[in-house]
Amino acid sequence: MRHLTLWICLLLGLVGMAETSKPNIVIIFIDDMGYADIGPFGNRTLRTPHLDQFAQEGMRFTHFYATPVCSMSRACLLTGCYNARVGIPGVIFPQNKIGLNPQELTFAKVAKSQGYRTMMIGKWHLGHYPEFLPTHQGFDHYFGLPYSNDMKASHAGYPPLPLYRDETVIETEPDQSQLTKRYTEEAVKFLKSHAQEPFLLYLPHTMIHAPVNASESFKGKSAAGLLGDAIEEIDWSVGQVMQTLKDLKIDEKTLVIFTSDNGPDRRPAPPFRGNKATNFEGGVREPCMLRWPGHIPAGTTCERFAGNIDVLPTIANLIGATLPTDHIIDGRDFSALLSNPTATYARDTHLYFNAQQQLDAIRQGTWKLFLKNPNKKPNDRATPDTIKGPVLYDLAKDVGETENVAEAHPDIVTRLEKEAASRLQEIETHRRPAATHQGSDVASALGQPAVKLSDLKLGAQLKAAKAPQIGGKAFTISCTIETKQTDGIILSHGGTFLGYALHLRDGKVVFSVRTAKGQDTDLVAAHALPAMPTNIAASLAADGKMTLEVGDGEVVMAQAPSNIGRQPAEDFCIGFDSDNPAARYSKAVPFVGTLRDLIINIKE
Repeated sequence: MRHLTLWICLLLGLVGMAETSKPNIVIIFIDDMGYADIGPFGNRTLRTPHLDQFAQEGMRFTHFYATPVCSMSRACLLTGCYNARVGIPGVIFPQNKIGLNPQELTFAKVAKSQGYRTMMIGKWHLGHYPEFLPTHQGFDHYFGLPYSNDMKASHAGYPPLPLYRDETVIETEPDQSQLTKRYTEEAVKFLKSHAQEPFLLYLPHTMIHAPVNASESFKGKSAAGLLGDAIEEIDWSVGQVMQTLKDLKIDEKTLVIFTSDNGPDRRPAPPFRGNKATNFEGGVREPCMLRWPGHIPAGTTCERFAGNIDVLPTIANLIGATLPTDHIIDGRDFSALLSNPTATYARDTHLYFNAQQQLDAIRQGTWKLFLKNPNKKPNDRATPDTIKGPVLYDLAKDVGETENVAEAHPDIVTRLEKEAASRLQEIETHRRPAATHQGSDVASALGQPAVKLSDLKLGAQLKAAKAPQIGGKAFTISCTIETKQTDGIILSHGGTFLGYALHLRDGKVVFSVRTAKGQDTDLVAAHALPAMPTNIAASLAADGKMTLEVGDGEVVMAQAPSNIGRQPAEDFCIGFDSDNPAARYSKAVPFVGTLRDLIINIKE
């Protein structure tokens, strides 16, 4: 219930800034970009004029942290939490059935609570089943890949790489040389369509993750091979976004954040030690720039440490959203740094988790302590430590993490060990699990549907064997409707002895459960249907507890005698009820309108 009320807490707890002070938000998130891959952070080989201009007009963060690999970093950015807090491992593969729990709070949901239009364009990588996709995580629309571009049909056991628009696969195995260009075109289209209303655009590029590619306009044009070509095309993409904001005269109304998910893959990350998949600085310290003309002083540098877990609380403050007090977020609002890069803010500690959700290291001030001797990866050219036990670095004097000073500073080692143990215990105590796909509408871990409910139309009918197998199990129904009706049957499953239904009664949504003949429990929404379209979420727990949420309204509850003890023998019907009714309808009339995004998740 605590998670189910996150939206309500946001909406009821709003203490708004003036509408004119709320910025639009654009977050550009690169894949596998190293700290010194672009001009503003020291690259003198590649041409990145648009990013150079970005730095001249905005602020560079030189101690900005991500995580060692893809999925965990995206979870941190979206939720403002360490990946261990929300149960996301380093990488989610196509055969995995887990994803970011849709009950988590994301920066998209925060923006939606303030009336922002939201879109994600690019690489998601937080679960590829329908209930995990961006459109269930606060984004109005989605265009992109559900996971990394190397997870394609050429790898044994993987399905063809899908390209999504919203929740529909529109292509498989898209031409990867065109991805940066296509993402950019979609971004420009979104900006032009929503220039007159508040918006949040999340643009996580597929490049420069392997297999690296670039369009013909950039291929062979850089001084660093195909990798350099791809980086220079990313720079072009940033330029297109920035120019569009200027052309639309919303430049000064828009905060743009540019950063990356982790360090470079199998190549150095100067001036640091390590790279992708390590918790050395080269694997997790990322280029980061923020630009908001008139609000962020041009050409400035911030040397306070911050990270992608701080983005959500910072956005929340800037757009006037109050976060739920009973929902732990690890990040802290760093908006004070945007006007004064030497200001202090509430986060004084950074934790370095690995892909197995274990705590590798901790940083406070300039001190970084590895809790055990860090393993040397084959592509890490730095000299490995040979001693056993904790390893302490002073990043102010040793940015390359080459000199272990633990023996010279036993007091700092002890202090950081205690702090790490305390922080880890708190996270373990308040850990929130990732979601696991349990639904019967997808039969394969590779995402190949047996019967995909969201594809069925009004009037569809499934026999018991192909219907959602809810007998004796907890389940959740979610869908979106649009109608002018006040009475009608949205869906039904069952008959005289067992069943359940979603229907309309006098303008309110009703969730009905029948556990035996004559044992009906009706759960009625607290309020009449809000403005259309309307989202509906209804659940029946294993102990018979029922919940119903319509739109952003109050969550209502009831107690049925039990769950539905066995699978109903009758058909599953969309938009009507056949033969023996599964519920007591006020008017047993078919549903007239639009029904979409129907998902039934079943807890095995």
